[in-house]
Amino acid sequence: MISLFILSLLAVASSSTQSKKNHVSSILDRILIHEKYDKRLRPNYEDGPVIVKVGFWVLSIDSINVVDMDYSLDIFLRQSWKDERMAHELNKTMFLSNTVMDRIWMPDSYFVNAKHGAFHKVTKDNMMIMIDPVGLVQYNARVTIRLSCPMDLRAFPMDTQSCPLTIESYGYSTEHIVFEWEISSNDGMGFVPDNLKMLPQYKLSRLELTTLHNKYVVGNWSGIKATFTFERLYSYFIIHVYGPCSLIVIISWVSFLLPREQAPARITLGVTSVLTVVTVLNMLNNTMPKVNYVKTIDKYLIGCFLFVFATLLEYSLVLWFSKRSKKYKQEKEEWTKKYNLYTDKEEQEKINCKQKMNNGKLCSSQLVVMEQEQNEALLGRRFDSPAKTRTRTSTLLLTAPFPCNKIKEFLYSETFVLAIDGYALVFFPFGFITFNAVYWISFLSFSDIFGL
Repeated sequence: MISLFILSLLAVASSSTQSKKNHVSSILDRILIHEKYDKRLRPNYEDGPVIVKVGFWVLSIDSINVVDMDYSLDIFLRQSWKDERMAHELNKTMFLSNTVMDRIWMPDSYFVNAKHGAFHKVTKDNMMIMIDPVGLVQYNARVTIRLSCPMDLRAFPMDTQSCPLTIESYGYSTEHIVFEWEISSNDGMGFVPDNLKMLPQYKLSRLELTTLHNKYVVGNWSGIKATFTFERLYSYFIIHVYGPCSLIVIISWVSFLLPREQAPARITLGVTSVLTVVTVLNMLNNTMPKVNYVKTIDKYLIGCFLFVFATLLEYSLVLWFSKRSKKYKQEKEEWTKKYNLYTDKEEQEKINCKQKMNNGKLCSSQLVVMEQEQNEALLGRRFDSPAKTRTRTSTLLLTAPFPCNKIKEFLYSETFVLAIDGYALVFFPFGFITFNAVYWISFLSFSDIFGL
């Protein structure tokens, strides 16, 4: 008796389950039969536009490509709209697979700024449909998209980029479809999990949700836009670019401590420093798009290049002053020798003249001087010929000691030549510290400096 009772209960339960399955199937058949449901027409075709509410959940932010100016997202895309033709008498929501996608009407939404997109199909198409009793249809699909993101890299690597995600209907104007976000707030950070708000080189600081109304030739279109604001984390560039370049500049100052006679060592150090900075600059620009403006990091690298190049110019200046100092000393020695020789001749002639005067005669040199004084008194110095002027000037210069120019004496002295490296060892570090102070104060906000 007990076994018969159990068998009867199982039969009743089985028949009840089968009847429920048949009931759900009959509801779907009744809803989707062609005579009552035409998927070619949108819901409420004559009663105003369909309100399509959109939301998403970010699964991953794969890459932010600076060269191609795009970024990749993997998201669960959600869309919901009301279709009274899909209403049913069940007291719960029906969950349907992707097999009914081609049998119901769906909005033809697309990503306006998408470069590439794909649905996931492992192991089946990652799509689902939910229909509640009042005819509210909820669509969910997993999508991977690569989206265009115009970037302004003037402040690189302390830049902030705003990357949009724009959705519109392709074939329905605002008279037929109006897009809205599923939340009333314009803050979409709730669509992003906490572990994706901090990326290797970026920080997602904001996700702004807005609605769009675009005008085209054929009419007005409704759309929605989500703007991802990414702040670049520049600690990587401080460690791998700013730090090494600053160290190269400091190393180039070692040449100031080397004697000027060690030309191979000083030139090698300077040229190596210049080439290293140029290599860093080229390697960085090879990973960046070819833009027609100077980036913030380029200004720093160009500044470092000028500093290391200035060390070579400083050594060239030292060599030039050293060469001029030697030449100046040689000219002074030659002049001194000529002056001493002329002085000796003049003294000898004075002795001879003195002897002749004692005998009552005038020497030839005295006669020449007397004649010259008479001519100058009669004709005046301004009527002298150029040849006589040059002769007289050279004679006077020859009879004078070496001209003493205090500026030349100072510039061509060995003390000044040795002091050039000493001055450079003071002014170069001071200039580089000033350059860094101006650079970082100009391009960093107070919140970045003080952590406010």
